[in-house]
Amino acid sequence: MINKFAGRCGKCGQRVAAGAGQAIRLGGRWNSYHHDCVPIQAAPPVGNHRGWHDMPVVGFDIEGTDGEPHDTRIVSAALVYADGMTKTWLIDPGVPIPADAIAIHGITDEIVRDTGAEPREALAELSTEIAKLIVDGTPLVAFCAHYDVTALHTELARHSLPAMEWERASIIDPSILHREVEPDWSGGWRLGDLCRYYDVELTTAHDAASDARAAAEMAVSIAARHARIAGMRADDLHRAQVNWYAEQKRELQAYYDRQGRDEQVSLQWPLETRRRW
Repeated sequence: MINKFAGRCGKCGQRVAAGAGQAIRLGGRWNSYHHDCVPIQAAPPVGNHRGWHDMPVVGFDIEGTDGEPHDTRIVSAALVYADGMTKTWLIDPGVPIPADAIAIHGITDEIVRDTGAEPREALAELSTEIAKLIVDGTPLVAFCAHYDVTALHTELARHSLPAMEWERASIIDPSILHREVEPDWSGGWRLGDLCRYYDVELTTAHDAASDARAAAEMAVSIAARHARIAGMRADDLHRAQVNWYAEQKRELQAYYDRQGRDEQVSLQWPLETRRRW
């Protein structure tokens, strides 16, 4: 992030004017750097330990009409299996897709009108596939899973479809894992930012299949580099993420409060039962 205060560069020792460099947190301390002096961040090496990352996981992603998961209508979804099989859904949400959402995922009203499926049918198919994974105990991987899970839960209720048994699911969220293993991280938090760090290919950002595949590969990459994460059973890891997420969001809420920002952070994961705003 841009440095708010002047300081001395952590590499060359010269003065860095406020706003003229970057602030990087290393070893629990914030240091200023000239843009050209910023240290290259490299992920830890892959270990030879065993763990859940040696077993099949399934990537999951949705794209919607709104950033609020309780309001969004799903326009595309994907499941990417460990053997490379991919199942995708393009859905006509029955409401206009806002321009800002189109700018993110590129799915227009014309596209869903021409080739999109009816929501109830598509959502029933998607939820059936996920229900099979839950019964089989196969971990479901989603980046920022609270959005995908809450959106699907809300959409199923909206179309009078049976609710998922999320309490039985083993969900792995690489965005939570990364915050847990990299507490001093000062880089970007988007999927693309972390894909570069973990050497994961993201072919097309905000394409549901591409994002789902990248999320699964990132989760495996993190576990391969951190034996503590890899050594947890999938169900235990799920429960741990519930606590890690709440603690991470408490820190974010405290930051917003210090900034005087009127924003409310949800501590619920993976299913948000209450709106954030």
